Amino acid sequence: MAFNKKKIKKFFRVTTVVTGAAFVTLSVIAHRCKKESTYEYEPQEQNPMEGRKVVFVADDNEAENADGRRGHLEAIGDTDYHPGFYDRYVKRTLDILLSFGGLVLLSPVFLGFAIAIKIDDPGPVFFTQKRLGQDKKFFKLHKFRTMKMSTPHDVPTHMLADPEQYITRMGRFMRRHSIDELPQIWDIFVGNMSVIGPRPGLWNQDILAAERDKYGANDVKPGLTGWAQINGRDELEIPVKAKLDGEYVKRESLLFDLKCFFGTVGKVGGDDSVVEGGTGEMSKTGRHYSDGKEDQELIGNIGFGQTVTVDKGAQKRVLITGKGSYIGESFIEYAGKHYPSILIDAVDMMDGTWRERDFSAYDVVYHVAGIAHADVGNVDEATKTKYYEVNTDLAVEVCRKAKAEGVKEFIFMSSMIVYGDSASFGRDKIVDEQTVPAASNFYGDSKLQADVAVRDFADNKFQVIVLRPPMIYGKNSKGNYPVLAKFAKKLPLFPDVDNQRSMLHIDNLCELLCQVVLIENFERESVVLFPQNARWVQTSEMVKEIAAVSGRNIIVAGGIMKLAVAFAGKVPGKIGGLVNKAFGNSCYAYSLSEYKGIDYQITDLESSIRKTEGNI
Repeated sequence: MAFNKKKIKKFFRVTTVVTGAAFVTLSVIAHRCKKESTYEYEPQEQNPMEGRKVVFVADDNEAENADGRRGHLEAIGDTDYHPGFYDRYVKRTLDILLSFGGLVLLSPVFLGFAIAIKIDDPGPVFFTQKRLGQDKKFFKLHKFRTMKMSTPHDVPTHMLADPEQYITRMGRFMRRHSIDELPQIWDIFVGNMSVIGPRPGLWNQDILAAERDKYGANDVKPGLTGWAQINGRDELEIPVKAKLDGEYVKRESLLFDLKCFFGTVGKVGGDDSVVEGGTGEMSKTGRHYSDGKEDQELIGNIGFGQTVTVDKGAQKRVLITGKGSYIGESFIEYAGKHYPSILIDAVDMMDGTWRERDFSAYDVVYHVAGIAHADVGNVDEATKTKYYEVNTDLAVEVCRKAKAEGVKEFIFMSSMIVYGDSASFGRDKIVDEQTVPAASNFYGDSKLQADVAVRDFADNKFQVIVLRPPMIYGKNSKGNYPVLAKFAKKLPLFPDVDNQRSMLHIDNLCELLCQVVLIENFERESVVLFPQNARWVQTSEMVKEIAAVSGRNIIVAGGIMKLAVAFAGKVPGKIGGLVNKAFGNSCYAYSLSEYKGIDYQITDLESSIRKTEGNI
């Protein structure tokens, strides 16, 4: 026993000496790094707004900042914040102890991820970004590198045109579990950050800085995690996030910091509010079919990979799962007129009796049931859950049943929404064969999860075809087209804006469906199709055509009206979203929509509008 006691005492002495030496060494290094990390030797890089209260002033003549707005910050006074005893002494002591312990205990983890990062994408293990610290003081924030060396620097993920293409495989895992944030433990030890506090914004996130000033959230040190982080993270709009950060400042205390800390622990296992490319985006609600997929798996097999032969005399039996839907009813009517050999039935999906339906009598199941339109910025959790239950879970269940009962082909109605929202006014967005799906809200994600899931059922006896159409319009259609038509029939003026959008008339879709059903055979187990009209449409051109068909002469004007659209598109929230939806750019490359052996683009813009408006 005495021998063991001596060993234990010796162990503790050695441990104490080593730990003390490590602490002193790290403290000396941190002291030397402090000035360099806050740009003390680079005065030109320091923030001229440090210690000032600011407001954001919009100005369309200035460059766009990291929050997607044009304008600048203006000082309206000095900060008058005075840190209390807890903030100045207790919290800083805890920060030092926790960060030092983290650096020591996690050193093997740091080494392991450093090696993994090097193997995945050769280059630096860490990267630094200029961030907003306490009192808006700029500092260098450290992270594990999760993005490829070609990624633009100092650009927030949500501002990248296609963020998924830049993220490494290891990076996806680290971001999902917040592991990329671990090097900020060093920033805490140095004194630029705290364990708990508002997340540090980029130096040029002017909207975020101004919004946080409203609540005093720039007065405290930024944190590794915080109140906003555990209450939404990437799914929160900037004003909401800033308000939560201000709530933290008001409630700052040991107990509240503990609440934030333990709330974060529950998130690290897999935080669904982390959305690549997303500030103000809705999180997933428990559907993760896309997780772990390679980019090419998400894109899918574009087209049939061969010239196909359509046997227009063949008899096929098709079951539409989604009775009463606009697309389903249009398909039935169109096929009845032009392809009588296609025998179509439809089943109601509302009451659950479809589960008793025998699918084995059908060659093809065409799944169209789903919830389409939503105000994605103002919904509760129950609504989000409903979207996933209908758009994802129901599709997966129907596909599983179709395969189990011997159906040879399953067609799923996905959407262009899986590629996110339209590009903001003035920016191009052309989806091509290299573009990786990246939904920007829960509606798009609910379709993407189903899109990925049903393709996983495909094999040599069960072929799956996924359609990702753009906006579909036609007589009695719902959605954005009727709104546009109403404007065309009532407004005397309409903005002349140079935008381009892919669209799909219902007849072109139905013609494609009929020919796809009648293909003799094709080799690929799963196929992704991108049907669209033969050419892109300009919003003002469509409005002018609708007005002409309706016997009206609408004036399409540029100048001030065009400037008004440009300004409105920069307004955050619903107004900007509606403007960008109407006048933004969102196109499929023409090559995605051409399939050898199939000719489906039978209706051009002029004739499609005449049909839609009842003039044919």
